[in-house]
Amino acid sequence: MKFIGNEASVIDHPTTQHFHSTFMIYSYVKSVSCLLTERGFFMITGLDHYKDKWGVQSDASIQPGLEAMESALAELRNPHHGLPFIYIAGTNGKGSTAAFVSSILMAHGKRVGNFFSPAIEDIHDQIQIDRLPVAAADFDQAMEQLATVKTPLTDFELLTVLAFLIFKDKKPDFIIIEAGMGGRFDSTNVIDPLIAIITSISKEHTVFLGDTIKEIAWHKAGIIKQDKPVVIGPLPELAFEQVDAIAKEKNAPVSKVLEAYKGPLKLKGKHQKINASLAWTATEQVLGRFFEEQKAVSGLAQAAISFRFEEVFPQVIFDGAHNEASIDALVKTVQENYPNQKIHIVMGLIQGKDYLSILKSLENIAARFTFINFEDERAMSAQILFSENISKIKTIQNDYDILPVYEDIEVTIVTGSLYLLSILKQQNYEMFRLYKNR
Repeated sequence: MKFIGNEASVIDHPTTQHFHSTFMIYSYVKSVSCLLTERGFFMITGLDHYKDKWGVQSDASIQPGLEAMESALAELRNPHHGLPFIYIAGTNGKGSTAAFVSSILMAHGKRVGNFFSPAIEDIHDQIQIDRLPVAAADFDQAMEQLATVKTPLTDFELLTVLAFLIFKDKKPDFIIIEAGMGGRFDSTNVIDPLIAIITSISKEHTVFLGDTIKEIAWHKAGIIKQDKPVVIGPLPELAFEQVDAIAKEKNAPVSKVLEAYKGPLKLKGKHQKINASLAWTATEQVLGRFFEEQKAVSGLAQAAISFRFEEVFPQVIFDGAHNEASIDALVKTVQENYPNQKIHIVMGLIQGKDYLSILKSLENIAARFTFINFEDERAMSAQILFSENISKIKTIQNDYDILPVYEDIEVTIVTGSLYLLSILKQQNYEMFRLYKNR
């Protein structure tokens, strides 16, 4: 692995271009928060049950910034202080890299906590110990403490504090935290991790993160902490320059991972081999002299995660690709694994995605499309996708309709939104009932 030096340098980042004072940063975050709130709400399935049970109030809107988190955690005597965090940010690859890191650490006999987002089914699978959801009793115990907090929080801030309280109680050897949107102003960015990982950087959430790769990289690099190492994947040149400059400012040693892992993996795709290398490099640094290569190989071989090219039925693949970069990776993985078969794309998207680019990429591999209207306030109308799609064979269905799959030579790829995939899983994949019962 290549190590990058940390000579002093002048940093040219968005603060120089756009923010001229603390007040301007505050105003920017709040104005963006309003825009995001107007676009919709961040829903956390199952959270309302605990909020109602314990009389806890929180706001479903998205409000970037750390002031509320710091205040609420101070009320609770800072349960996150001193915990052994591994912090992951990136446009794509966070969940897979977290799964790889977890598996390597568990193969070394370590107890591992994980904080994932979004949920696969509901709130219970977002906070895990050794890849198992924590019990309802643990949520109740943490919510009882949260009921005393006076600082107003958003739902995601509430969930983040909830995770810290549970991890404080459970005392795992390591805790893997995924940053939500961006990193710098994400509610998770109150921690002081042992190491940071930035998996990838491409355009996303431009309303909040900015229109350029350089601006987005500035947000991602916000997870880098003073004197703490950071591991980065292959980044665009402008993104790397930004991340490296901020790392130098923080005196944070950088490990740049470019080579793909060559061992066996359950998770398919060349991008997963890079994610595995990221996990290897990070755990090697965290474990130091206790790192064992054979255990790392064993851990990586066992790693799995829902909705990462997951075959839920024969020839029916669920993949959570939802932006241009992850869709491109999905297309390459399909071409590698099913080079001579007809591809049926089933998809739904959340509003705000670059759906034209996504459609264009998928049209290169698909023989037919099915667009889904699913129940989420932010879901894009399937009619929009249908009208922009150039495929000659296409249809629209609702998430409660039956979608028969008859052709043995056809592979069905369900993609576009993790929220859609989660809904279909909660319904026990009933949309594919006729296929399942063949």
